[in-house]
Amino acid sequence: MEKTDQKILQTFGNSNPFTVPEGYFEDFASDINSQIADEQVTFKKLMKPWMYLAAMFVGVFLIGNVFYAIHQQNKNRDAELYEMYLMSQLDQTILYDYYAFSMTDDDANNH
Repeated sequence: MEKTDQKILQTFGNSNPFTVPEGYFEDFASDINSQIADEQVTFKKLMKPWMYLAAMFVGVFLIGNVFYAIHQQNKNRDAELYEMYLMSQLDQTILYDYYAFSMTDDDANNH
């Protein structure tokens, strides 16, 4: 390993090929401050994230409203189907007896 390191050092030398322009680090802070100061924050740029957030909440509300409406329709349909099923399981005599006894019970409770 040392032989390969020595060979590389002999071939390429020990100098750094990268350089920094003169006065770069001395002027670095002032250059950055001048670049930041030149950039003006517009109202549109300031409001853009808030508009995205508002649009997201409106979208969530609308999607929730659609799912709630579908749920209500399914609930009403299920209630109607259950009522139809119950009615299909009853015959006329049971219905007549139910109405006859419920009417006499109501009459007795009212008087």
